[in-house]
Amino acid sequence: MEAPLDLAILGGTLVRGDGRVALDIGVRDGAVVALSEPGTLPQARETVDARGLLVLPGIVDTHFHCRAPDHPEREDFDSGTAAAAAGGVTTILEMPISDPACGTPEVLAARMALARTQARVDVGFFAAPGDLDAPLLQEMASAGAVAFKVMMHGFPPGRESSFKGLAMTEDRDVYRALELVRDTGLLVAVHAEDQGLIDLFEEREQAAGHADPSAHARSRPPLAEAIAVARLGAMNEAVGARVHVVHVSSALAVEYIRWFQGRGQTMTAETTPAYLFGSHDDVAAHGPYVKVNPPLRTPDDQAALWRALHDGAVRTIASDHAPFRGAEKEAGWDDIWGVGSGIPGVELTGRLLWDAALRGSATLEDVVRWTSEAPASLYGLHGRKGNVRVGSDADLVLLDPEAETELTPERFHSRSADAIRHVLGRRCRGAIVSVWSRGECVAADGRVLASPGRGRIVTPATTPVATGVTSGGSR
Repeated sequence: MEAPLDLAILGGTLVRGDGRVALDIGVRDGAVVALSEPGTLPQARETVDARGLLVLPGIVDTHFHCRAPDHPEREDFDSGTAAAAAGGVTTILEMPISDPACGTPEVLAARMALARTQARVDVGFFAAPGDLDAPLLQEMASAGAVAFKVMMHGFPPGRESSFKGLAMTEDRDVYRALELVRDTGLLVAVHAEDQGLIDLFEEREQAAGHADPSAHARSRPPLAEAIAVARLGAMNEAVGARVHVVHVSSALAVEYIRWFQGRGQTMTAETTPAYLFGSHDDVAAHGPYVKVNPPLRTPDDQAALWRALHDGAVRTIASDHAPFRGAEKEAGWDDIWGVGSGIPGVELTGRLLWDAALRGSATLEDVVRWTSEAPASLYGLHGRKGNVRVGSDADLVLLDPEAETELTPERFHSRSADAIRHVLGRRCRGAIVSVWSRGECVAADGRVLASPGRGRIVTPATTPVATGVTSGGSR
């Protein structure tokens, strides 16, 4: 006689990228083992009544910055993954900005070890190309890095150690990084902004005595982003790496990305809720609290990003969770140049996008594709993450579409939640009832239930080899 299921979620409507259907979900050993017509599942040790609820795959947030061990007061894996769980994010991929930067196998191993003791949900890791040493890149790929990250701008003053081997302003370095990452079979995620143009415009702003938040936005115009995309695409036509342009912010950058895609290049792109829901009006209202790189743009740019999502030129949405404390941000009203760039956004992605879908700006199927299915596929995790299929991890969000969520400080769990200002008071359609990671309830009714250290390290399913392509999964 077959053993009972560990968990049965009954009566809900499952939402996937290809549609929605009423199915009961059976879980055993943390994985989905049955998707059945309502009322046909075998006995389970635990049952959840999901009648009237939508069942979504957990969000795979592929752009997340933790601040430990150098700035744990801003965020560590404990607080950051608690925030993730509360917001319906069941997998995060952590960027390699750390002190020291994650550009060697030893630093990668140390960051994985730290996450194993702190993380409440599952975590994967980017690596930096470091000193452009081919054997070291292959070693980091074999150790489980999900991708490599390159930034085409320089490092902020005083943060050289955190950006070493990651910030590359010379085309020859970017070109070599593309070659080396191509040979690992992994994706190369690229922050595309031209440092030379940034220097020019920033110097002009400072020479004019401008230090207000809008000065920062003017110092990084769409031209600086588009020129970097053009250089990147031109180089990659010769190299043939799998390139993913992160946090795309402007209509002009989208035009260049679409042009390279039309030429058959393997170039994909990501944007963030900051650009989809924010604009230069928020810079005027919230100043340093919405300082991000690239900066917030115009409503026309915002509309172009939505069109790009719908036509596939931009495939994924990630939070670019980059926490700073409120007191650090506050100083930027008087001197925007001395304030860090970033918004602690991991708790906002799902809530803002579900609200948009429930109001008709998109569909929930769209949101599932953009935030779960496509991210998992791009980073080689789709065998286990980002989908609700038999054999996938039971990473689920139960959403009440008839309820409403007001974004108030009490809802946020990030250690830098006091820097979330631009969305406070917003009322979002839809409310998270519970969040499940590998069949365990990690958040419910606004409370985080997962313990630190229960999260696992996720890696591409197949160990990368020279010129190989990963197939997807976790371990």
